[in-house]
Amino acid sequence: MNGPAASDRPAEGRTGSVRPSGASGSASGRAAGASGRGRESSGDAGADAGWAGGVMAVLRWVTRMVEVNVLVVLGTLAGGVLLGLGPALRAGSTVLLDDEHADAPWRGFWRTWRSGWRRANLLFAPVWVAGTLVWLDTAVIAAAEGPARAAFQVGLVLVSGWGAVVLAWWPRVALRYDDGAPAVWRFLLLAPILGPGTALAVLVALAATAAVALGVPLAAALAGVSFPLWATGRLVDDRLRKIDERAADAEAPR
Repeated sequence: MNGPAASDRPAEGRTGSVRPSGASGSASGRAAGASGRGRESSGDAGADAGWAGGVMAVLRWVTRMVEVNVLVVLGTLAGGVLLGLGPALRAGSTVLLDDEHADAPWRGFWRTWRSGWRRANLLFAPVWVAGTLVWLDTAVIAAAEGPARAAFQVGLVLVSGWGAVVLAWWPRVALRYDDGAPAVWRFLLLAPILGPGTALAVLVALAATAAVALGVPLAAALAGVSFPLWATGRLVDDRLRKIDERAADAEAPR
């Protein structure tokens, strides 16, 4: 069988009309390449903006740590230490973890310090009592010898660890609940049992803070109080939210 006659072949072959198509494809390729380069440039710009935003967020966080550290010290001194530490820890926790004070930490700190001063000191009084007893125990341990000394040391370590967890829970519990001092302290004393995982995480955070403070004294001066207040507060808040949700589910009508 013969192939098609020359007159039956596609006209494009003779007229060379393929060339405009190729030119069009070339132009489309250039446009696609330009578009691709544009997208790549915008992607690079977005990456740069994201990186710069991340750096600014870190700088704001560091600044907040230093600010709150200074505020807690000033709030403690404003109450003569004995009547200032509790309100200062409570107000510092508010500024660090509550978004409503993000734009004006100094104003939010002092407003919280003044508004809850009496209740904060009432709730914090047992901490001073426990601290005094621990200090007396250290004096007893120093005078003890032999197995009695070892037993006292083990007891002191356990009590100190439990007390550190309770103290870490104290600011968030004092802010979250309006119950009286007996109810609050019953809850606080059971805190390590209510959240053993949280208690362990709190101890790790406190130990890490102490290690950094010993190795880098400047870090301790700048954020030695605010950082553990922030880190443990986040852990405690998460646990308290779960406890409240469980309690709400238990009280819901079935």
